[in-house]
This record gives sequence, structure tokens and C-alpha cells, in this order.
Amino acid sequence: IVIYSLWKLTANLLGWNQPTYKTAAIDEGPLVVSISASGTLNPVKSVQVGTQVSGMIQEIYVDFNATVKKGQVIARIDPREWQAKFDQADANYILAKRNHDNNQRLIEKNFVSPAAFDQTLSAYKSAKAALTMAKKALDDTIIKAPVDGVVVKRSVEPGQTVAASLQAPELFIIAQDLADMQVETAIDESDVGRIVEGMSATFTVDAFPGKVFKSQVKQIRKAPINIQNVVTYTVLLTAQNSDLKLLPGMTANATIITEQKESVMRIPNAALRFRMPSTEGADRGADKGADKSDAKNADAKARPNGMNSMSGSVAAGGKPYSPGAMVAGRSRKVWVLEGQGLGKKPIQKTVRVGLSDGSLSELMPPKEDAAVEETLKPGDLVIIGIQGNVAGAGGSGSNRPATGPRLF
Repeated sequence: IVIYSLWKLTANLLGWNQPTYKTAAIDEGPLVVSISASGTLNPVKSVQVGTQVSGMIQEIYVDFNATVKKGQVIARIDPREWQAKFDQADANYILAKRNHDNNQRLIEKNFVSPAAFDQTLSAYKSAKAALTMAKKALDDTIIKAPVDGVVVKRSVEPGQTVAASLQAPELFIIAQDLADMQVETAIDESDVGRIVEGMSATFTVDAFPGKVFKSQVKQIRKAPINIQNVVTYTVLLTAQNSDLKLLPGMTANATIITEQKESVMRIPNAALRFRMPSTEGADRGADKGADKSDAKNADAKARPNGMNSMSGSVAAGGKPYSPGAMVAGRSRKVWVLEGQGLGKKPIQKTVRVGLSDGSLSELMPPKEDAAVEETLKPGDLVIIGIQGNVAGAGGSGSNRPATGPRLF
């Protein structure tokens, strides 16, 4: 017992029982707040080519990736049925026209009644309208390209029968200009309010790893999309594709820059989440329970409602936590390691933070009327973790080691 007491006294005097703090230095640098989302590359303008008549596909003149011009014949439907209907309508028209012409000459001599003349006039006009419809249906058997572009999809084969009873079936999809594309992203409702048209953005695709494509916000569609009670909005980003490397349907990982500052003082978010296991013996230590309660309240105020302090990245409802959603200007408590050599001691200070990118936060100067807020400078060491004997932090407590920051 005497030997153990002497060893413990010596260890305390030499600092052997003191815990080892993991620290990070405050520095200066740029801070970028962004929103990440995934989307799909699509042509800005694409046209679905269908048919208004039913029948068998007789011939197809274009294939995938074919370049077409407006008015070019790209397919043909078997015209025999529609040719027969046209011939029948043409015969009815000729007969109705002759009857009408005869009655027109006879009514001038009062050989027929006006009622008889009206009947032949009505029959003539009906036959003429039927002939026009039959001619249109016959012309629709020839499928033509409505715009200049590239065939990106072909849905039919020669010999296939298409039915245009309720709606026109899709035969082809023609992209008008593959050099001008766009990224359609789904942005959560909690983030869409921070996006405005013209914001800078970037995106990457798996087909070209390491290459970053520059973009900007083109449009924010106001139509909400509700999937399992999660509301998102479609945001369009520009995508210049002059070399035609980007293909329709590729998955794009987009980053929209909402705010950025060129040079600010930055503090790690891990320092804002750190909680000292025991505050007894620290220069500004107070009642342990009160300190923990204050730290919890300060941390809870700086997080969106319902965010789990253990994860630091997920909010209520399973939605991803957006770093930019942190309320700027909040006072936070951090632990700063001050002193030299074995005399280093953790001191709790209150600072004011601003923007956050998820890993770093802006360190703002204290308000003029805020007596509790203090100023830190670049190079100051803030504690982000602790390991070793926890009791050494305050001279009391258990001897269990703390391997990292306490997050709850």
C-alpha cells in the first residue's frame, strides 16, 4: 500500500496520470458551403416520335445514333388498309360532288326544291371532309423526323404491329442537340430554399473518374415530388457537352455551392462536439452536472431540431443533415489547451461560429456586448478528443480510458 501510494504521488507530480489530448490547430483558409445531390444527365430537348395510325411497321430507315434531318423519312407503316380507305373516300367525294353540281344547275331553273339542294350540298361537304381525313391518315403511315437531331432510342422492329387507339405509341426518341445537356437533380425541401438560379455548381460522372465538370443552376422547378413522405424539388444544372463524351442517362454527382468565403478563421467541428469527461480541476471548471447540462443545451441549439448528436450528420426523419443549415452566429463552448510542457491545461472558452461545411466552421469575432465570448487566434490548439487516464483530467473519477470525444 505504501509503495502504491508513493507511486501514485510520483505519477501525479510528474504528470504520468494525465490524459493525452487530441488537438487540432485553428487556421485560416477558404470555406465553402455546398449541397450535394445525385441526378441524371438528359438532353435539354428531346422529342418522342410516335404514330397516329395503327398498323404493321413495314420498313425502318434509321437506327440508334443515326443523325437525322427535319422531314426525313425514318419509318413506314403498311399503307394498304389506309390506301383502301382513301380510295373509298375519294369515290364518295366524286359522287357527292357530281350530285351537288347537277342540283346547282337545276335549282337555277327551279327544277329542284331548295331542300333537295341542301341535302346534296351537305353530302358533298361531308364527303370532302372524309376525303381530307383519309388523306391525312394515309400520309401518317410515313413517319418523318420532326426535328434535326440524333436517334437515341428505337422502340420498334420491322414487322411489329403498333396500335394507336388511346395514345400514340412511342417509336423513336430524337435528341435535338447532345452538345447541350442538363443534369436533373432532386433537392430536399430543407435545402431548396438556399438555392437560387445562377449559382455555381460542379458534377462528376462515374464514366470519367477524377474529372470535374463545371456547371450552374439553370432552373428550380416548383412542382414538388413526394416519395414516401419525403418532399424533393427538381433542380436543373447546365452541362456543356461539346466533345459529346457525356451520354444521356448517366448518373451525375452534383455539388451546388451556396456560400463561400475566401479567407476565414476555421475551427474543426469535432472541437465543437467535444465534451470533457470530468471538469474538476480545470481552470474554468464548475459543477460537473451543470457543465454537462450547459454543454448539451449549447450543442442542441446549434443543431437542427431532432438531429442526433451521435451521428452529427443525420436529422429527424432520416433526412441528411445539411452543414449550411447550422444557425450562424451561435455561441459554442470549446476546450483550448494552454500552457507549456507538463503545465498544459484544458480551459473552456465560449466562441461564436458562423458558416459550416460539415467538417470545419467559421470562427467569428465576439459581439461587442457579449462578455462571455472570447477570441481565439490561428495556431491555438483546441481539443477534439482524449485518451489515457480520464481521472487525470480533474484528479477524481474512474480509471477507465477515454478513447475519443464524448458525443452525448
